[in-house]
Amino acid sequence: MDDSPGSRQSVEARAEAGGPITKGRVAVSAIRFLIASAVSMVTLTGCSMESSEASVGGASASTAATPDPTEQVDKDAAKALREELSRVGPGKFTATDYKPGKVQHIVLFKFKPDTPPKEQTETMRRFRSLMTQATRGGKPYIESLDSGIQTSGEGAGNGMQQGYVLTFTSEGDRNYYVGKPIVTDPKFYDAAHESFKNFVRPFLDGAIVFDFNASN
Repeated sequence: MDDSPGSRQSVEARAEAGGPITKGRVAVSAIRFLIASAVSMVTLTGCSMESSEASVGGASASTAATPDPTEQVDKDAAKALREELSRVGPGKFTATDYKPGKVQHIVLFKFKPDTPPKEQTETMRRFRSLMTQATRGGKPYIESLDSGIQTSGEGAGNGMQQGYVLTFTSEGDRNYYVGKPIVTDPKFYDAAHESFKNFVRPFLDGAIVFDFNASN
């Protein structure tokens, strides 16, 4: 059967003129025309979807590549401390009387989903024990240590589960306590705190540390 345009026009002309064209043959031609139209529409739709997906993908990639300005704040703070350490030396940088004043050290923990509750409890117990186990010259130097689990209903906790607030009486004591990654010489940082960090690290899915000088 010839389905060329000329043939279809001839068939339609004869049908209108009352020629010997059966309804079955007209129906077959109509069905074939509809199928061809549908295929064309699917093809065009597919091309349009691919174009849209590519556009969305490009936008996502562009968004992901945008640098987070808050990360620069952390980098700048760390850079300033390293420069200060280099300038004054680790002995002075971690001395008890270096830059006296109230310093708050805030720590928040988010645990990996598979961390057993007993390990989360042990984390808090070990952290709290630093109040007495973290010492300088045989004496504790953390002024205060408060801790607890998340109870806020504001929905802005970013999944953090435990919180700790430590108070030091100088930046030197804070520097000695924090140690790595700023202070890397074991003679000038707290071994008890370093041991705790090694214990808790495998259980953490995230952490936030925020320090500020409350005397300013």
